[in-house]
Amino acid sequence: MHDGSANEFAEAFARVPERARALLHGAIDIHVHASPDPNAARKLDARQLVRMAAAAGMAGLVLKSHEYPTQALAWALGPEVPGFRIHGAIALDNGVGGINPEAVRISLTIGARVVWMPTFDSIQSRTRALSSASGFHGPPVPVVDDDGALLPACHEVLDQLKEHDAVLASGHLSPSETLTLLRESRRRGIRSVITHGSLWISVEVQQELAGLGTFVEQCAVPTFRANGERAFDEIAVQVRAVGPEHVILATDLGQAANPEPPAGFGLWIERFLAAGFSEPDVRRMVSRNPAELLG
Repeated sequence: MHDGSANEFAEAFARVPERARALLHGAIDIHVHASPDPNAARKLDARQLVRMAAAAGMAGLVLKSHEYPTQALAWALGPEVPGFRIHGAIALDNGVGGINPEAVRISLTIGARVVWMPTFDSIQSRTRALSSASGFHGPPVPVVDDDGALLPACHEVLDQLKEHDAVLASGHLSPSETLTLLRESRRRGIRSVITHGSLWISVEVQQELAGLGTFVEQCAVPTFRANGERAFDEIAVQVRAVGPEHVILATDLGQAANPEPPAGFGLWIERFLAAGFSEPDVRRMVSRNPAELLG
C-alpha cells in the first residue's frame, strides 16, 4: 500500500471502535464497489480497495459492477494480496446484454462466483426511477413473462449456476420476481441470496425464502444517508425477525461521499453491537454466513 493509501487507511480506521475492528478480522464483504465505473464516482479504485480490506484483516470481498463483469479484475489483483480472496461477479444489466446465458457462462468459466439478476435495469428499478440519474440506458430487463413464469433465458442462467456451483443474487427485482426466481433456484439447490433485503422485500418473503435456505443480505449504505438511524432500526428489526443464521451483512459501499468500504464495514458492525446483537451473531453474519454462501 503506497503512502497515500496507508494514510487513508489509518484515518479511516481511527473512526472504528476496537471491538468492531476485531470482528472485521475474517469478514467477507459480498457487495462492494470500486472504480473504474462509467456512471459513478467511487471512493477507491479496485487495487486500493483490496489492499485496504486486506490490511484491515478481512478475508475477502466480491467486486460488484452494474456495468461489466469483474472476474478479470479479481484474477489480476489476486496475486498482489496473498491469502485474501477476491471474487469476481457479473450483473445482468444491459451492459452485458441483460439475461445473457453466454455472458454468464464465460464469467463463471473463468472463475466468477456471483451472478446478480438485473439491478438498475430491472423493471422494479426503472418503475421507481432508481436508475434515472445513474447513466443507465436501454429498455428494462424482464425476468418473467406476462403470466409470471421465469423466462427461458433465466432457466439457462440457473443451469450455468448449478453447473459451476456459483451464487445467485436477486439484484433489484420486485418481491414477486424474487419469490419466483429464488423458489426455483432453491428447488435446484443453487446457492442464493436476496440482495438489499431491507429495500423492498418484506419480512414475510425473507422468512419464506430463508426457510428454503436462501441468505438475506442487509446492506450498510442506507444507514450512511439522511435518516440513517431510522434505516438501521428497520434493518435491525428485519434481522431479528429472520434470524442472524440467515443474514449476511454487506456494505454496498464505494460511493465517493461515503466512508472507505472497509472502514464503513467496521462502523456497520459497531451499529449492531451497540444495538445489542451478540459478538457471535455479528461474526456469523459477517464471516461464517458469507463464507458458506460463497462455498
